[in-house]
Amino acid sequence: METITLPKTEFEQMHREIETLRNSDLYKRLLEFEKNIAEGKRFARADLGF
Repeated sequence: METITLPKTEFEQMHREIETLRNSDLYKRLLEFEKNIAEGKRFARADLGF
């Protein structure tokens, strides 16, 4: 495994961006989509909102 060093400000910005993503509706929809696929559910494009 390789170790990298980041400036603290860059690390904090990355952390804020990840938290923003996790709280977004798009991310929640993606998790729901993955769960449905894992359960074997099949959907058409219309079901997914495309």
